[in-house]
Amino acid sequence: MSADARVPAAEARDRIRRFQERLRHEGVELALVRQNADLAYLAGTVQDAHLLVPARGTPLFLVRRCLDRARRESPLERIAPLAGLSRLPGILRNEGWDDVRTLGLEMDVLPARLYLHYSREVWPEAEVRDVTPLLRELRAVKSPWEVDCIRGAAAQAAEAVAAVPGVLRPGMTELELAAEVEARLRRRGHPGFFRMRGWNQEIGMGQILSGPAGAVPAWTQTPAGGEGPGPAFGQGASFRRIGRNEPVSVDIGGWDRGYLCDQTRMFVAGRLPRDLRAAFEAVRRLLEDLAARLRPGAVCGDLYRLAVETMEAAGLGDHFMGSGAERVPFVGHGLGLEVDELPLLCRDNPARLAPGMVVAVEPKLIFPGRGLVGLEDTFLVTETGAEVLTTAPREVIEV
Repeated sequence: MSADARVPAAEARDRIRRFQERLRHEGVELALVRQNADLAYLAGTVQDAHLLVPARGTPLFLVRRCLDRARRESPLERIAPLAGLSRLPGILRNEGWDDVRTLGLEMDVLPARLYLHYSREVWPEAEVRDVTPLLRELRAVKSPWEVDCIRGAAAQAAEAVAAVPGVLRPGMTELELAAEVEARLRRRGHPGFFRMRGWNQEIGMGQILSGPAGAVPAWTQTPAGGEGPGPAFGQGASFRRIGRNEPVSVDIGGWDRGYLCDQTRMFVAGRLPRDLRAAFEAVRRLLEDLAARLRPGAVCGDLYRLAVETMEAAGLGDHFMGSGAERVPFVGHGLGLEVDELPLLCRDNPARLAPGMVVAVEPKLIFPGRGLVGLEDTFLVTETGAEVLTTAPREVIEV
């Protein structure tokens, strides 16, 4: 991780400017931002705070805690204390923001209690608009600084994956292997979790799954799930012992200055059965084909449809991105501060790729009772095509 993890002031100003342009275009006079990832993006720090962004003028960052850290870490010009929600109306009156006609809130993540408080007590006359789409679309296109962060995350992931052959052995548990891999990431500055925006979606540092556990679904919107350590967190690595000649999937990502990457590689203690090896080769060919099509203007839904049709033609359609009713209707997702950002390479999505977007493409095949084989790489969409950011070899590593 970079020694100075702060968002550069020029970067923050540009983000605010582009957000304000979108607010004006949508007729939103004032946006209130509360969610952690959105605060990290616009304010450069995560605090218990209210970020007030007018369509015109200078934003105000009101911090309940921790004010001193906010002043050290945020590049914003106006940072002030907020002793409690009861003080908010007075501050708004002083700013002339108490009688706005249109108010923007993050409707997908804001708790109902806070929504009711803001809409009924603080701005009772305002029409409430959802600014989540504006923020997500803004964040979907990365700046050169953000791409540099993701490159740093990818370098971490490559180092962690390179260590797997030296520690993987039959009889160790998935959790023991995960601990070895994750420790390397933690020493490089990984906080130990990934942010997810989706309601009730949770994930640790990735999913390390072996044999039949790789085909166990979970509640998360992911093609694989895993048994996890128990029913209260039924996903990811478990106490299952890794056997010989069974697929071991290592789905992890690095983290640098708040930004992450996503990468999946396959290992086996012994030799992978011939049919699973053939399935892996089909996945590798599909990933290469999709990577060649990650160009500006490409329709996200078309890429997903191509992936489905390719796997069906190979006789693997019933295993693609899940099994039975547990299949997920996507083959790739955006990522940055969160692991579930735009764009989504999903069914019937008319959105088009644009330069600066970062997308993880993860074709995976699930075989109930046997496990999963798959790959995942993180790509940057450029003017001329896709640049792969995750650099570990796309091979089944036999130990």
